[in-house]
Amino acid sequence: MAYPFPRFASTPQTPQYIQGIESPSTNIPRSPKSRSSLSQKRFVALVFFVIAILLWSIDPFSRPSKETDKIPFSHDDIDDYLVHFQGYQDCGVTSSCLYTPPTKPSHHGKTSSLPYCRNRATLLEALSGGGRHGFDTPFVPAGCHYRWYTTAEICMILDRFDAVVFVGDSMLQNVYSAFNMLLRENVALGGLKQWNLKDGEHSSCHCDNQIMRPECSGQSITSSAEVRENDGGSGHRSPYYCERTPHIFLPISGSPDSSSLHSAFSNILSASPDSYKPVPVIHSLSLSTSLSWSLATASMDEWLSLADVSARNVPFLWVGPTAAGHLKPPGLILSQGNNALWHYTVEIAKEARAREIDALGMYNLTLQASSWDGSGYGIRVGLVQAMMASRCLGFVPVVTRG
Repeated sequence: MAYPFPRFASTPQTPQYIQGIESPSTNIPRSPKSRSSLSQKRFVALVFFVIAILLWSIDPFSRPSKETDKIPFSHDDIDDYLVHFQGYQDCGVTSSCLYTPPTKPSHHGKTSSLPYCRNRATLLEALSGGGRHGFDTPFVPAGCHYRWYTTAEICMILDRFDAVVFVGDSMLQNVYSAFNMLLRENVALGGLKQWNLKDGEHSSCHCDNQIMRPECSGQSITSSAEVRENDGGSGHRSPYYCERTPHIFLPISGSPDSSSLHSAFSNILSASPDSYKPVPVIHSLSLSTSLSWSLATASMDEWLSLADVSARNVPFLWVGPTAAGHLKPPGLILSQGNNALWHYTVEIAKEARAREIDALGMYNLTLQASSWDGSGYGIRVGLVQAMMASRCLGFVPVVTRG
């Protein structure tokens, strides 16, 4: 059973008036008003009320919000977002087994489906607090829904940034691999350096094996530059759908990290020092530190300090750990079981928000998902995680030059 993820902020409560105790406003002398003035105000209030009712009766899917998704929404029906991906049939992965879109309400009836999340805070809460209605069924967010982007729409999001940086351990490496599968439109081998694979590895490392087998995951892509420079070969070419915005994965396992990783991060931030575009950082650290709270917070402070030195706009997204699968070895249940993982998820999310970092939980997403070893998950989970991260990037505000 999924745990309810804590809300990001409580709803402000209006002070209540208690009989016998005057509110401050009751001590303020009122100026006399004429009856005609009151009648005019009532008429104006009535007009605004009628207009509000008319606006609310319009299809809620077409109403703009104050903090909207940065990618225009199309009501075009898409049966399967992955049908044109390489490996679609071999891997047996369809978007319908990963994602169930909300149903647009009809003009004559209501729908029980969730509306789309209208801002970043509600999106993070919905994705962190959702769950599955059965083992390995599509994940359903809580309270509001998220969009599954097409590859072209992900590219529109990336165009808003100078770069995107993933900083984390093996769990985030799997998310980055799936991110590459989406951008290369290849679920069979899109997360791997295909040009390095030996004879026979193209078949033995395809689909879930590109993440599950150590001999295959060792060939995981770590930057978009690798693909641009090397993926020009014969029959195994799998280019990016778009490659204008660079992205990179920096592997860490604790804190402090190596000077070479610091230099790589600083070089990315200094590539366009006068640019107004943000450089988002997706950050995670969990099982590689045995769920050390102190190392997680130290890692946050370490990478935040490096970002501050650059004086660039560097928004951070903290990604929490996945749940423990039923195949988790008995010797790790106490230190890395679901009880430890849940407390780590909640407490480190609080630490992230205290540092003005958005926090995205992955515990509920994976609580009823198949895991091959109790810690790692296949491409079905990875693709959803990568789409969640893309969805969060879609809400990152960008200051435009006027």
